[in-house]
Amino acid sequence: MDEDISLFTAMGTGRSKKEAKHAAAKAVLDKMIVGSQEDGSGGVGANNAVSEVKAEIISPYDDKIPGNPIGTLQEMCMSRRWPPPSYEMVNEEGLPHERLFTIACVVFKHRETGTGKSKKLAKRQAAHRMWEKLQDSPIVSSSVGPGLDDEDEIAHGVANVAARYADLKDSKISTLTTPHSHKVSQFHKNLKLSTGIKLNELQTTSLNDANFNFVQFLQEIASEQQFEVTYVDIEEKSITGKSQCLVQLSTLPVAVCYGSGNSSKEAQASAAQNALEYLKIMTKK
Repeated sequence: MDEDISLFTAMGTGRSKKEAKHAAAKAVLDKMIVGSQEDGSGGVGANNAVSEVKAEIISPYDDKIPGNPIGTLQEMCMSRRWPPPSYEMVNEEGLPHERLFTIACVVFKHRETGTGKSKKLAKRQAAHRMWEKLQDSPIVSSSVGPGLDDEDEIAHGVANVAARYADLKDSKISTLTTPHSHKVSQFHKNLKLSTGIKLNELQTTSLNDANFNFVQFLQEIASEQQFEVTYVDIEEKSITGKSQCLVQLSTLPVAVCYGSGNSSKEAQASAAQNALEYLKIMTKK
């Protein structure tokens, strides 16, 4: 006796191939149910077949553990402000086609193990056992012992911070000493008294001309006044998407000026322009 066999097709989407397959399978089952109801063929046998397939989709593992115990345990730890659970391989034995894995799950000082034919199954079992063990445990902070309320927890945290930085109390931090201050002051005086053809030319030069060669002029002044010029291109773009650059003058104190532009060359020119503005102000008689 020939049977009327219908072909059902459906598509499914998901965040992974497994989720997509499950979604497609569920869509096919929905079509099968609707089809059986429309033609009146939805008997006990059909319903049983659908139930069996649905059970396989909802629980793809054969460990009889519902849901996602690994994710459930992770959420429990996050909600209780505990450190995330850690997993470690304990044992692996058996023939290549009959491997048996043992994985341990650790939360605080609690430790539970799980075994399975795959690492995934062993991890699921360990997580499930840990969840069962901890679900009735009192909620404690990861850094504070049990029994402390919020005020005690805050006080405990402040004490920890104070202890951590207690060593800074007696530490000596280098500051600008009097001799150093005198050197900086003397540099500024010498800079104002400096003479030179290029340095004098700077005072009468307008730095607003976009076609002016700022990089070359800065280098000429540096050669005349005997200091070095170093350009440092910044890899990151500015907020407006422009190239960025820093120029360092090896004076005392060291001067650093910033520049930006549509290209690296324009950014260097902008930095050189700002450096010239700095020197113009510092050497103004």
